Amino acid sequence: MREISATKRATRDAQFEAFIDRIKESGGEITLDETVPLYTDVGMQEFEVGTERVVEFSVNHTDFHLSRKTETHILQGSGHQKHINELDPPRINIVLKRKSETSNDWQVMDLEDMF
Repeated sequence: MREISATKRATRDAQFEAFIDRIKESGGEITLDETVPLYTDVGMQEFEVGTERVVEFSVNHTDFHLSRKTETHILQGSGHQKHINELDPPRINIVLKRKSETSNDWQVMDLEDMF
């Protein structure tokens, strides 16, 4: 089953990249594209539990913020019994926000409403 999970993950990564390529094709200007690690605290220690990729872009005088969190591990237990378990397949959460260039308020929108 690991092969199926790896295939699903590769497909989701390819779909996310295709979405970004579609933004570029529609005339969008990407202003930020970075990947940072996600951490969780367990007592006095800090563990990496995944990554977050943030892509900011502008299309037709509207700013967008696309965030993709990929959690590969999860914290379980309580008290002195906390431990980190690997997630297979990883949990992925994608959030798309928009705001006009004249506004400071971000609004969450559905990915399918983008195009």
